[in-house]
Amino acid sequence: MNHVSRTVVLAFVTVGMLAGCIGDAGEPSGPEYQPPVPRVSVDEYARRRESILANLDDGILLLQARPVEKGMEQWGFVQDPTFLYYSGLAEAPGAILALDGSSGETHLFLPPPPSSFGMTVEGLTPVPGAETASELLLTSARPWSDFVSWAEGRIAEGARLYVDESRSPEAAGTPEGMTPVAGPRTLWREAIHAAFPSASVESAKVAIMRQRSVKSPAELRILERNAHMTVEALLAVTRRLEPGVRQRQTEASVVAACLEAGAQGPSFWPWTMSGPNAHVPRLVGAFFRYDQGDRMAWDGELVRVDIGCAGGLYGADVGRTLPVAGRFSEGQAEAWDLLIEGYRAGLDAMAGGVPVADVRAASMSAVRNARERLATEEGRTAAAAILDGGPGTWHIHGVGLDSGEDIPDPLLSGMVVAYEPGFSVGPDAYYLEDMILVTDDGHRVLSTGLPYTAAEIARAMRSR
Repeated sequence: MNHVSRTVVLAFVTVGMLAGCIGDAGEPSGPEYQPPVPRVSVDEYARRRESILANLDDGILLLQARPVEKGMEQWGFVQDPTFLYYSGLAEAPGAILALDGSSGETHLFLPPPPSSFGMTVEGLTPVPGAETASELLLTSARPWSDFVSWAEGRIAEGARLYVDESRSPEAAGTPEGMTPVAGPRTLWREAIHAAFPSASVESAKVAIMRQRSVKSPAELRILERNAHMTVEALLAVTRRLEPGVRQRQTEASVVAACLEAGAQGPSFWPWTMSGPNAHVPRLVGAFFRYDQGDRMAWDGELVRVDIGCAGGLYGADVGRTLPVAGRFSEGQAEAWDLLIEGYRAGLDAMAGGVPVADVRAASMSAVRNARERLATEEGRTAAAAILDGGPGTWHIHGVGLDSGEDIPDPLLSGMVVAYEPGFSVGPDAYYLEDMILVTDDGHRVLSTGLPYTAAEIARAMRSR
């Protein structure tokens, strides 16, 4: 980087730092600005801590904030979700939250201010002391340097340690026999083992998952707002999609629509994969490709749109399958409408206390009952693919701080789930997803305003 470029970068960073000091979480202050998506209150975070303390009353849950700055290519600093869930701190990189169930105390260990581009970033990390502890409703807010001696003392008194685990196994990034260099949860556990070799370290994943899966009224308001923003972003794709358009162009339409709707960014980088890229093996390969499989979409192809808008520190996850030219072929339409029929039967089976397998079974039963009236070869092949596809055809996951979260089984009233069935027939891949609130006696779709059937999608795309 030459001298002029370095000066420009440093000036840009300095301006960004000053803007970050204007208001909470880097948001501009003043009477004209209102955050578009609300956030959870400090009292609610305190209640969450009380709940997990009661569940882990024989030990200490140790949670670390994301320890490093965001990458230059990322839209914003995204906090570790479990640390965020119990602390409410969207920033504070590297902080440690210790939830001591055996004593009923909650302690926050705060590092020195972080640095970037050789400069200290002031005003971001809370200051250790009684004032911060009082503001956050914690027992104490201490310097980072106190953590090891405090933990050693509690371990000597017999406390065991708990940590969270990732939803899926993390890649170590090294050959077998070497110390991991990747995976934040893996590295945090390794660091705890190294610092406290005599301590018992166990997973609190199940207890955390069960608590996080049931949403409070405040969380539901945020998630419903995010769902509505995501609907706007998906409708933006229907307006942009046409033969010859690049995948990167439809991705850009999603990001722009999220921001224009009031989101802070996309929950995850948009998936708007067309044709062969919409099939799952090619889809997941995008995580390792510089161009994310960028290609042009062509007449007759289908596009998997799997997107989310992030706001209020929470995510979203919504999807549809769209025909590039605005209209499904006869066979594609029958295959898609078959998926819709099974999907709606699964929704009708949803309620608190219902096993996930029962939801899938209801969807499968509807597809099985529809087989005899299918008129096209693609429709009949679709029925066979769905019925032979197994549980993965009718995938259900939670939505919250993460766009994809684990859920307990059976379903619990108050959960927000994404029901996302998918299958492939020849060159075509089909996929559908809504955000759904599970209730005591049924469900409520949060991502309202999107078309379902092939005819409804064609009408929506004609009106663009």
